Amino acid sequence: MRKHYIKHDNLRKSFEELGTDNNYENLTAEIFERFINELKHSCMILAADMTSDDMRFRVFEHDGKEYGLLFTDMNEFRKSFSSEECESYSCDFELYQKIVEMDLLDGFLINPESEAFILKKEIFKQIKDLPEHSYDEDKSYTTEELKRLHDSIDNHELEEFIKDPSNIGSYEELFAMMSKSTMLTLMLSDRDLRDLMVDGAINMMETGPVAFLYLDEVGGQYATLYTSHEKMKSVATEMHKYSQIVNVSLMANFILNDDMDGIIINPGLENIILSRDVLLEHSGLLEKVCNDSRLNSAIFHMFEID
Repeated sequence: MRKHYIKHDNLRKSFEELGTDNNYENLTAEIFERFINELKHSCMILAADMTSDDMRFRVFEHDGKEYGLLFTDMNEFRKSFSSEECESYSCDFELYQKIVEMDLLDGFLINPESEAFILKKEIFKQIKDLPEHSYDEDKSYTTEELKRLHDSIDNHELEEFIKDPSNIGSYEELFAMMSKSTMLTLMLSDRDLRDLMVDGAINMMETGPVAFLYLDEVGGQYATLYTSHEKMKSVATEMHKYSQIVNVSLMANFILNDDMDGIIINPGLENIILSRDVLLEHSGLLEKVCNDSRLNSAIFHMFEID
């Protein structure tokens, strides 16, 4: 549950482009596609009441149809309900699509006190290839396997590719190169975590969260990826540094779900920017070529930077 931190500023910008008449046929393909992609990666707040054996949706009735109530953030939820009046649940968009497919509701009304935007059943039929949010460790590398990957990282082909100016904007080729690489991200802690290390690794399934993801916040909020340990060492910080192997597809889904602005590869060095628009446009391709499910457990493991 992340309802207290959820925001959907980019989705709300799509509402402005769409207007409130729900006449999707007059939209350009580009605007409609961006809207669909924002929906796919949303995690809106549902108004419902949980009974002992069922969930009762709060609904808006219109033209003989029942629409559930969704909210882009808790401020919008509180415009309609207090916490005593109604419970709030945040879920990935996949659940809301299933609710409509099962004919439990005819769609959803989003932000009834503001945009009052109706998501009709016809929209849900056009949303396919939803992002994966699985973290099933049974299909993942073990800690020892991740450690061996981490210690033997060699991304020289990817590094040569991103250094070549002629490859700027060649996203399909870039993602293909990344799918054959071992990408790293930087984790920071305000204390030395060597006491938690076991054979050079920290398993946060056992320790709990002890570090946070380093973000580049120049001109937006960007997650960072690195092609080597040396590139990570260039980050100037007083905090303790640790590295983490990344499933690129899951990171992209996380960024889009959390309304962030994109990814920077090797910030301060090559500065390869994958903007939010790029990630949205290529989310299907990323899911196809960069989703290595064996790396799903990597988000729970950190390593010393050599």
